[in-house]
Amino acid sequence: MEAEKLTVLIAEDQKINRQILRRLLSSEYEVFEAENGREAFAQLKQHPDISAILLDIIMPVMDGYEFLRLFRASEYSSLPIIAITSEKDEISEQKALEFGAWDFVSKPYQPATLLTRLKNVITRSQYYLVTQIKYVYEHDPLTGLLNHNAFFIRMRKLLDEHPDQTFAIVRLDIDHFQTYNSFWGEEKGNDLLCFLAKWMRKSATYSQPCVYGRINADAFCICMPHCEALIRSGAKQAFDMLAKYNSEYRLVPSFGVYVIENPGENVRKMYEFAALAARECKEKYLSYLCYYQPEMSDRVLEKQWIVNQMQKALDRNEFEVYLQPKYNLHTDQPFGAEALVRWRHPERGLLSPGLFIPVFEQNGFIGKVDFFVWEQVCILLHRWILQGTSPAPISVNVSRVNLYNSNLVSLLTELVRKYDLRTELLHLEITESAYMENPNVLETTIGRLQREGFTILMDDFGSGYSSLNTLKDIPVNMLKIDMKFLSGNSSSERSRSILASSVRMAGWLGMPVIMEGVETEEQVRFLKGIGCNYAQGYYYAKPMSVSDYEALISGRQQIPAVTPLERLEDISGLLWGNDLRSELLFHSLAEPAAVFEYSDGAARALRVNASFNRRFGVSFCFDRYSGKSEPSGLFAAEQERILRAFQTAAETREPVPCLCTIPSSDKTGVSVRLMLRYWGMNGTSAILFAQFFRTEPARTAGI
Repeated sequence: MEAEKLTVLIAEDQKINRQILRRLLSSEYEVFEAENGREAFAQLKQHPDISAILLDIIMPVMDGYEFLRLFRASEYSSLPIIAITSEKDEISEQKALEFGAWDFVSKPYQPATLLTRLKNVITRSQYYLVTQIKYVYEHDPLTGLLNHNAFFIRMRKLLDEHPDQTFAIVRLDIDHFQTYNSFWGEEKGNDLLCFLAKWMRKSATYSQPCVYGRINADAFCICMPHCEALIRSGAKQAFDMLAKYNSEYRLVPSFGVYVIENPGENVRKMYEFAALAARECKEKYLSYLCYYQPEMSDRVLEKQWIVNQMQKALDRNEFEVYLQPKYNLHTDQPFGAEALVRWRHPERGLLSPGLFIPVFEQNGFIGKVDFFVWEQVCILLHRWILQGTSPAPISVNVSRVNLYNSNLVSLLTELVRKYDLRTELLHLEITESAYMENPNVLETTIGRLQREGFTILMDDFGSGYSSLNTLKDIPVNMLKIDMKFLSGNSSSERSRSILASSVRMAGWLGMPVIMEGVETEEQVRFLKGIGCNYAQGYYYAKPMSVSDYEALISGRQQIPAVTPLERLEDISGLLWGNDLRSELLFHSLAEPAAVFEYSDGAARALRVNASFNRRFGVSFCFDRYSGKSEPSGLFAAEQERILRAFQTAAETREPVPCLCTIPSSDKTGVSVRLMLRYWGMNGTSAILFAQFFRTEPARTAGI
């Protein structure tokens, strides 16, 4: 079978010259003709398989130079061109080469020379085309680095050529790169990837022999001789470099390292190990480099086992509801409980929630488990009511998946109606961190649930970045605070003060507080002292089966914690409002006046008038147990007398006068008559209105 001829295009305005060239070439090539550059472009469009062009420089309509200029920017630019020039026209030859011609022949034509030069440029172009195709096949078009296939092939070759050297494979990606891409746009995302590729090229020069490439998206990889110091310094350099790359967006890398102990194993498996190590970084704040450990693979296998088993477990009723009681701190008796899920596997027994709950949250299966728990709790409440008891509320967790489920409200309302329950018996716990993802949607959902009568508990209050904003924007009904807040320096006055302030703040907002994780008698005493309402934790009871919970509450009357909130709403209006009453109280009195909160031997000013500020300064407190008094220690000898007056006013609820010396803002002592009037209660704290009447001229400090 005769081989198919290659095709050549002759662009020449002289017909006789075209005929001569056709006779020379037709035995080896299929020939097309054009009278000028414009016709030559038309022929290229009509015959895209042309292998070479013989181009006369001097032509009408469009000469050879203009053709070359346009040709360089066209889709045909890889085709070889031989320029045809007049005899001994060296200037034209040089200019043609500068414009992009591959070679040239002179008139009159020398057949052997012409055929040789034509064959040479076609051979060169075919080699260039093969090389170009190979480059495109092996390289990432954006960064110019090796793509994933080429990287793994070259990596295999590298390991085979250096069998006695220990290598490491290092994988790099950017945390939340897709978010960055969405926020700044694809072009800026591509700029970042090219920036990383440039850094990797430079870094590779210090790690020879090596091979590196872009595996996919924002994942880059390098296989290099293992040197822990070099890897750590390179990772630190990348971390610092990315921190400065965009001052308006925090970019954090994750480096995963796998040291290759068996060079013969599958290179893609090695990469997976490095990827597992990189994933570990993402779960640890400020950790951007991690070496692979075998237990990482074990966790992946365990996770996959859970995924394989989870639907079967739900279908076979392997999940169980456990209840952890909540205790009324005023009575030390249980009042309600939190429903928790447990997985009793037929072969592996009772599985820890810490094993499967994170997996369910990641893959969304937690939505189904939530509903299972909700329904089981409704069934329990319904059964207890039929048995003639008055059950206390049971709280259930609502995961992120369900919080953003548009059918959440209807699902819950249909459940309580199905089992003929009052909505206030089913309390709903949400985590504060869930609010951060989409606050507007969450506000709307919680509002709808509250209008249906559900009680909303904010779990893990204080663990997020914007606790006060959360309280401001979402009117939850109760707060849950984890006692872990006091872990570490658990006895530090600072931690205890913040916790006490949080409980008092919740009191002003009319929200009961449940403290979870309570484990010691000391913690219980502290919580009672600051007016906390409920406690949940191992000190009182661990999570237990339904039957054990029923035995625990059998014969007991479950009484809710009632916080003394006497005149709290009216007092809140006076204290924090900016209406006429507040203006008159705090800005019309000539003498210093303040509202104090007194509890357990400590009195702190909540709000003061302008005269008080001028006379004594802004900060003002008495504390019998810490020995602190502000703004100075001038009145240390007076402190006990003043605190007794506060205590008497709180207990008798009658006006109590007290003669004392108070420090002023200019460091002098002022003799005053302190008049205390009881206003009301906020939990365990008495709210007292104090006025200071001067009785004699000021005396200097120390007299």
